[in-house]
Amino acid sequence: MQSCVFVMKGGAAEGTGFLIGVKEQEVTFCYFITAKHVILPALKNIPVLNLRLNKKDGSGAEVVAFSMIAFNNKLWIEHSNSAVDLAVAPLAIFDKVQKYDVKMYTVDSEDNELFATQSFLKRFKIRPGDRAFTLGLVPYLFNKDGENLVMTRSGSISMVGTKELNLPGGKQIAHFLDCAAFGGQSGGPAFVLLERNEEGAFIAGWRIGLLGVVTEFVPSPLRTAKVSLGEEERKEALIPMENTGISKIVPVDYLVDLLFSEEQKDFRKKIVENQKKTSN
Repeated sequence: MQSCVFVMKGGAAEGTGFLIGVKEQEVTFCYFITAKHVILPALKNIPVLNLRLNKKDGSGAEVVAFSMIAFNNKLWIEHSNSAVDLAVAPLAIFDKVQKYDVKMYTVDSEDNELFATQSFLKRFKIRPGDRAFTLGLVPYLFNKDGENLVMTRSGSISMVGTKELNLPGGKQIAHFLDCAAFGGQSGGPAFVLLERNEEGAFIAGWRIGLLGVVTEFVPSPLRTAKVSLGEEERKEALIPMENTGISKIVPVDYLVDLLFSEEQKDFRKKIVENQKKTSN
């Protein structure tokens, strides 16, 4: 929960994001992960990402501005499959950890036990009905003068994504949880909670795997309402009015693709090499 932060635009919270550390030799790099539709409005017209972080002294939270690093003329990293609602950005956060109550899980390879990738799903026989939970912002509990309150929602896996499907937004792999999401929770992490080993026997304790990133709730096609798009457009659109309680999850495999892309590995190695030259 301490890895979750809120993405801000002005004084309003746009959504959730979380932090993961990637270790390159003796140096740890911090990456901010969220949904692409959360980071796009937050970065509109400004090359600064404003994140709201809890203070260690318990006196509330502050909005901290992070300058973004451009990759291929973009202020965030996205997947080559444009349908994947995922955004990643490296952050210089370590000079701030003394003041703010933030932590992150650190990985050193794409095979880390944190990642519930396709191989993890096969190894532990993850299937519909297995327990899952998500973390994220609930705007109803957002207090401008208080701390970030991260809400946990729990449920079960409805469908394990193993191949691309033709979904709204484009062809992609997706997991679905019987675990309702609401506006503000987009960009938060989703986990599978497992209590059996590879052979199917139950084990003492729990195994938690990062299943992916919360991106949207699945609306019912049966309840819609006509909404005006404004006088200038003189158009109306049908908007879903009912949350089915099913949430769509961007699989962690797409996140692993980004964190361990050749571009990011080269980026990390160059910084490590420059640090070594400077220290020498």
